[in-house]
Amino acid sequence: MVPRELASLLAQADVAVVQLTQSGEIITATDTLAEKTGYATETLRGSSLQSLLPTVPERLEAFLSGNSVATNVITVPLTIPTANGDTAVFDGYFDRPSSSTNDGIIGTLHHRSEPSSMAASHPEWSGPHGTETAPAKAFAALADALSDGIIVLDTDSKIQYANPAVERILGYTPHELVGSSKLSIIPERLRKAHLQALNRYLETGGRHIDWEYVELPGQHKSGHEVLLGISLNDFFFDEDRYFVGLFRDISPRKEAEYALRDRERQLNQYKEYTDDILNAIDDVFYVVDADVSLQRWNQRVCEVTGYTDEEIASMHALEFFNEDDHESITNTIEEVFETGHARVEADLLTKDGTHVPYEFIAAALEDPAGNPVLAGIGRDITTRTEQRRKLEASNERLEQFAYAASHDLQEPLRMVSSYLQLIEQRYSDELDTDGEEFIEFAVDGAERMREMIDGLLEYSRVETQGEPFEPVALDRVLENVVDDLQLQIDESNAEIGAEELPRVSGDRSQLRQVFQNLLSNAIEYSGDEPPAVEISAEREGSMWRLAVADSGVGIDPNDTDRIFQVFQRLHGRTQHSGTGLGLALTQRIVERHGGEIWVESEPGDGATFVFTLPANTGDEP
Repeated sequence: MVPRELASLLAQADVAVVQLTQSGEIITATDTLAEKTGYATETLRGSSLQSLLPTVPERLEAFLSGNSVATNVITVPLTIPTANGDTAVFDGYFDRPSSSTNDGIIGTLHHRSEPSSMAASHPEWSGPHGTETAPAKAFAALADALSDGIIVLDTDSKIQYANPAVERILGYTPHELVGSSKLSIIPERLRKAHLQALNRYLETGGRHIDWEYVELPGQHKSGHEVLLGISLNDFFFDEDRYFVGLFRDISPRKEAEYALRDRERQLNQYKEYTDDILNAIDDVFYVVDADVSLQRWNQRVCEVTGYTDEEIASMHALEFFNEDDHESITNTIEEVFETGHARVEADLLTKDGTHVPYEFIAAALEDPAGNPVLAGIGRDITTRTEQRRKLEASNERLEQFAYAASHDLQEPLRMVSSYLQLIEQRYSDELDTDGEEFIEFAVDGAERMREMIDGLLEYSRVETQGEPFEPVALDRVLENVVDDLQLQIDESNAEIGAEELPRVSGDRSQLRQVFQNLLSNAIEYSGDEPPAVEISAEREGSMWRLAVADSGVGIDPNDTDRIFQVFQRLHGRTQHSGTGLGLALTQRIVERHGGEIWVESEPGDGATFVFTLPANTGDEP
């Protein structure tokens, strides 16, 4: 089929072809567009396609502005007001051949109309003796430039024309296809259905598929199938019916769609998996944005609060707390976004008005869009709160007992000790050796009882009578303790060595008591050799690990826990003095500071007492 005949066929098929600049200006337009719109070809040439449209579709506007990065081909319906006041509706197919070329945009416009009888031919497209005129050549050039395939066939499914794009899509050259049956490019499994549908259409006009756009497989020359997006139309020429089909390979797009759907499926599966994990935990899980609105939560939130997911979605996070707690909750949220993490205790307010004590721990993150969010968990601390209340009540009773011991119990002890000493002074001449010894035992016992009561009083007041924490330089604390123990150090010829010690956060007076107890014990239990004590420190995250090591008698590993119990002693009073409260008091002070204390020792190899203390806030690790 020569270009002149092709032009006539496509014209009868109501197909107009235009060539546009990248911005939409019409470079060339076939007479079909002029005929359907009523505008002269000269008028169309140089005008922008957008100027013909009362409303420019968003897809077309994005495509012509260069913002459509997803594809170089679009399909879009167009409604163009005609010169006589009617409207012409087209299915537009626009192709930007390549970003590396400057050939502009090729568009085909399918006019939406019912099949008509044979239209008037276009003799003006043919010169003398059938030579091709400029419009026919231009039309053929435009058809050849399209990246979409074009096939024209007759009612016997014999192909009358194929443009060069068909070879790229289906592997057949136009020469191989023209004159052959269309069945060669239809998969064998669909050929029978195609022939039945064609015969039914020719007999009844019934269509079993959407001619404007349908997706069907084509048979590639190499044997594999190619998924095509196809637009169909029919027309009459020289009293013969023809069909024209425009199609493109949509395999890459479909593969991208399949990959996207598969990715969406995987993401949905992963979300369901994480939801299952979060719903399985007993703690509440939540994600809050910068506006303190809940973005995500687990099923436990619904179970604890009594609200449904729909109700929670419309709630502000502060609605789950009493107004009295709003300030502390708000401050904690601000702290999370500023420092990265925080914790707070508050009563969770349920739908029925119940207050449930909770501890909330949160950290700052970014959501997939890069917005700051707060994610955390909340734990029911009802049992812990009750235990704390009981402990506080117990501590209060213990302090009351200690007060009574300090005043009420010590007074009789002082009286006993005073009268015994008075008897010893007045009747010493009348007492024999046994009597003097008995009185001495009784006075010593009363003094030891007073010391034990004083120690118990001090032990009970570690929590309640302690000073607020502040930065404490342990070097200075150690100097003061060494000064206090100087007499004991001189008498025992002890050697005290220490590395440079850090600053910690704590109660200066209580930390002085810790070092005094440990150094005093190290000197006391040195054995026969002069005591040698080494003090060291090592940073471990937010804590300092300190060690007091001696070269003394050591401790049996079976006794390393017992020595921290109240009134527990490993040696008799005739060997070593003391009340058995020193290490218990030391442990309680260390624990008040959030640390731990333990001993590493073997009999005869000395002992190393190790304890941890919080680093001073702001000091670099």
